[in-house]
Amino acid sequence: MRANEVQKTSLILNRISNDFNNYKAFDNMKKSNDFTKKELWLYFLITFNEMYGKEFNQDDQAIQNLAVVFFYFLGDNRFDNCENLRADISYPSFKKGLLIIGGYGLGKTDYLRVFEKMFMSYPHLRFKFYTSKGLVRQYEKCQTSMDKESFFKDTERSLMFIDDISSERLASNYGHVDIVEEVILNRYDKKLRTFASCNYTTSDNCVEQTLHDLGLRYGGRMYDRFHEMFNIIEFKGTSYRR
Repeated sequence: MRANEVQKTSLILNRISNDFNNYKAFDNMKKSNDFTKKELWLYFLITFNEMYGKEFNQDDQAIQNLAVVFFYFLGDNRFDNCENLRADISYPSFKKGLLIIGGYGLGKTDYLRVFEKMFMSYPHLRFKFYTSKGLVRQYEKCQTSMDKESFFKDTERSLMFIDDISSERLASNYGHVDIVEEVILNRYDKKLRTFASCNYTTSDNCVEQTLHDLGLRYGGRMYDRFHEMFNIIEFKGTSYRR
């Protein structure tokens, strides 16, 4: 956003942040089930502020990383031309999900948590946020076949996000199971859209090698399916955790 737009948005944010639930623009958005780019951006800024108690850092790095995700959720054809979309690796399509690859501390987790909260009232965009390690822990709590059936049923929702894939260990429940692989394969078979994130696996921040390593982690059949299931997104820049 341009400097004057940032200033204007900041003023709006400060003015309405204490009365968010009564802001009529968002009531209208809920009724129409649709967004403009400006509405979605303002909604993101407000929700980010509510969740993390600070204003979103609107630097060039963050804007560029977020733009591709915004255009995706808006169904805007400018998505195809975003620099952070790795169309050279996977053909872009709104029918695919998102696999966001990048370094530590670039906002992959925080941004998707914000979108999860934003879209709770919009069935066509609503998704559930899981962590890969959380899925392992959840599966290990299953004591009966019915528990396991319920677990997999829960992961068959129309949209879901799995954070930090490949960081999890094998699940141990009367034998070892690569539960994240099982979940992703199940969703592939049922043609369900999936969002996921992972960190680079190499020090030179190579997306191609990261995908190769994911194939080694989850097996060759998963490597091929990654390209079918996901638009590959690369978050670039330096960590905000410094």
